[in-house]
Amino acid sequence: MRILLPILFCLGSFICAMNFYLSFVRYPIFLLRGGRKSEYQWISGAPFIGSVSAAVGLVSLYETRWILIAGLLLILVDTGGVHWFLGSMLYRCLGRTDENAQEKAP
Repeated sequence: MRILLPILFCLGSFICAMNFYLSFVRYPIFLLRGGRKSEYQWISGAPFIGSVSAAVGLVSLYETRWILIAGLLLILVDTGGVHWFLGSMLYRCLGRTDENAQEKAP
C-alpha cells in the first residue's frame, strides 16, 4: 500500500493535467498551427478519474508541502473533476433562469 498511493497520485496528476490540456491548451495550439475551426474535433478527457485518484494519492504524500500544493493545484484545474461539473451545472442553471426572466419581462 505504501508504494501504491504515490503511483495512484502520479497517475491522477497526469490525468488532471491531460484534462486541462484537452480543455484549454489544445484548441489554441491547433489554431496557431494553421487549423480551421471547422476541422477541429473536440476530445473529452477522463472525467472524475484524475481528481479522485490524485486526492486518494495525496493521503500518503500530504506531509511534503510542495507535493501537497502541486496536487491541490492539479485537482483544481482538472476540468473533468466534480467541482467543475457542479460549477458548470450551477452556471447553466443560473443562466437559464436569467434568460427566462428576460423573456417574461414586458
